[in-house]
Amino acid sequence: MLVLLVAGLVGIATVVALWWPNASAEKTRLASATVVEPASCGVVDAYDRVEVEIGDEVRTAKLDGCGHQEDEVVEVVLPADTNGEFTVQAAASAPAGPPLETRLAATLLCLSGLAGGLYAYLLTRRSQPTAAVGAA
Repeated sequence: MLVLLVAGLVGIATVVALWWPNASAEKTRLASATVVEPASCGVVDAYDRVEVEIGDEVRTAKLDGCGHQEDEVVEVVLPADTNGEFTVQAAASAPAGPPLETRLAATLLCLSGLAGGLYAYLLTRRSQPTAAVGAA
């Protein structure tokens, strides 16, 4: 019974560790951007143009999105390299952590490993000789 409890707790701890938000992930740089040139969403590669303040200078960048109103303020995520032409992403659509498929695959891999280990334990326990019940 103790082995089942330990295996269950290890499985739960594994799932929690894989799904917990990664605090050590690289900090995203958020900024407020003002839409200066909206783009219609009916064309291919439609990007709104925004102005964003980086340090003490105001820079123009492409917003990975379309259909905003002129002078609308949008929270954006700045890329690591803001030299030259760059594209910003709306903060609401930026991914937070590893993709769902990666976390799910890692969770299932760990749980299958635990299940295999528990099965091997049960097989070795079953093959152990037991004391004779009716010894003469």
